[in-house]
Amino acid sequence: MRMKVTTTAEHEVFLHGLESLRDERGIFVASPSSDYRACWIRDQLYSTFAYYYMGETKKFAQGIWVVFDILHKSRGRIENAIERMPSAGHEFIHAKYHHESLAEITDDWGHHQIDAIGLFLYIVGFAHKKNIAVFRTDADREMVQVLVEYLVSIRYWESKDNGMWEEWMELHASSLGAAVCALELLREQKLAVVPQDAIDRGREALFMILPNETPNRSEDMAELSLIWPYDIIPQEIADIILKRIESRLVQSKGLNRYWGDNYYRSENGISGEWTMGFFWLSIVYSERGDVVRAKYWYERGLETMTPGGYIPELYQNGKPNKNTPLGWAHALGIIAQKKIECMQ
Repeated sequence: MRMKVTTTAEHEVFLHGLESLRDERGIFVASPSSDYRACWIRDQLYSTFAYYYMGETKKFAQGIWVVFDILHKSRGRIENAIERMPSAGHEFIHAKYHHESLAEITDDWGHHQIDAIGLFLYIVGFAHKKNIAVFRTDADREMVQVLVEYLVSIRYWESKDNGMWEEWMELHASSLGAAVCALELLREQKLAVVPQDAIDRGREALFMILPNETPNRSEDMAELSLIWPYDIIPQEIADIILKRIESRLVQSKGLNRYWGDNYYRSENGISGEWTMGFFWLSIVYSERGDVVRAKYWYERGLETMTPGGYIPELYQNGKPNKNTPLGWAHALGIIAQKKIECMQ
């Protein structure tokens, strides 16, 4: 176990890793590795979210503007999908972009990720609720409505997507929950016209799958998003999800994304151990007011830090993989720390 450092020092270490991936415009690369040197919508948003918890609302807004700029560039693709249901993955909103030009990188990817669009709309609604100005122009406001129309047109409640892990197409509870929560928040904040039927159908589909992540997968780290940030499920279902995740997916250096995951599997058969899972569990327990469990998982997360002060994506065969640091992991570390501070 590494030596315990002070809270201030921990924050500086987390922030250094996060800032190393951010440019002056607020664009994040997911990680400096050859595989991850790109801007993913989801990673961009989770990385940006950390600045809200640090009280840096300007950087928080900047990160959201980056996604608006990406979506404005993709307006034609979005409108085409509204007019005609996409028949191929690349016809949906793309998931990853060039970190300098914000241009689409490739058609050959699992781009259909409803959770990423839901996360964006949720964060826009969240910012508005907190009186943080994120609309620069009428075009930004219009884009929110366009994305609502996109979710309705693709019938997100029955649209199999690639999910948080960008893999095969299935119905994902984490994707449905993201969309439902976002649509409810936009409606509450009067930021878009949202058909009640679109919310109702999404909720019905979500609760048909729960407590599973998919019809074929009983536990998945992605389901933690249903508890935080979305808070979209009742406590009794959250209890089942947490029990399953903690009993089956927890490893020495992180969480498996799901049982049997082949991505960076170790030689002993253990799937990749994702470090951010510990911080995500810490955040969840902070949300529940359980400071003891929140601190426990936070400390487990700190133990995954490299000697250089970085949080890797995951451990394989006891070693960090090349996607080090991972912005998403550093961001969740910051948020976990800030939430524990608020309880003390």
